[in-house]
Amino acid sequence: MALCSLRRHRLPLPFLLAILFAASHGDDYSPSICTLQPYACGKVNIRYPFYLSDETADVLGNNSSCGYPGLVIDCVDDKYPIMQLGSSSSNTGYYYNYNVTDIDYNNFTISLAYPDVLDDESCPWVDHNVTVSPTLWLNLSEYTVGYLLFFANCSTNTVPGQPNIDPIPCASSSDDGVDYYSFVIPSSEVLHQPLSQECKQVTQVPVLQNANLTINQQWSTNGYLTALEQGFQLEWNISRRSERCTQCERSNGRCAYSRDGEFVACLCTNGRVSDHECTKVSFQPYVCNRCSLLLTTL
Repeated sequence: MALCSLRRHRLPLPFLLAILFAASHGDDYSPSICTLQPYACGKVNIRYPFYLSDETADVLGNNSSCGYPGLVIDCVDDKYPIMQLGSSSSNTGYYYNYNVTDIDYNNFTISLAYPDVLDDESCPWVDHNVTVSPTLWLNLSEYTVGYLLFFANCSTNTVPGQPNIDPIPCASSSDDGVDYYSFVIPSSEVLHQPLSQECKQVTQVPVLQNANLTINQQWSTNGYLTALEQGFQLEWNISRRSERCTQCERSNGRCAYSRDGEFVACLCTNGRVSDHECTKVSFQPYVCNRCSLLLTTL
């Protein structure tokens, strides 16, 4: 005689497949890579869709992040948030570090500053263009970004049409008896072509559009420093989400992306992996005390 009798149930095929899918895709990632609470790096709170550079895991055979492509931040010494962007002035794939000063999750913007400027105020200067790769879900917002133009190693000590703009003393030099001059000018204040022909390097540097870019007596010494210290903003483009990613987030999941920027899976808070959304079905265990058997009531 059996210790206890068990009632058999015939499960509908779709429901059975759903259970098999959940069982085969459960616990496929470490939930720790999805930071549910903001992670404080210095004065900046980092959370999805941004992710820390060392918080990746294998998801369905892909090295994946819990966040959007390119929104990776390196937290140096647990207090210095750093983001890398490329440079259009180099063909070698060189990247520059920028300090993350703020992330506005309501307006989808991240604020960056130039580390060399923040570290050394004796001669604030930026010697490279700032470019954002199209593979990143970031772009320079036309509504928040203005520009400074850095002219380096110029053979003239005056700006055509702008006699009130002096060379930057700390960035000017002499070589074999030949004097070279450097200038920093708001892009809206100069005709670029005449001065560009007199200079060996021209760099376009983004700053906040509402920064004080007024030419005055202090401009060529440190007047432009304030604009550089405030840095610039990028915005992330949520319209690039796939339909599966959108459904995933609506179900309280987080989107996993591969290094190639492809949507991999939906990461659920219970450690399970889904194709596009986190299930809301809960299974309640039923214990047969006499048999010490664990069944599932359906």
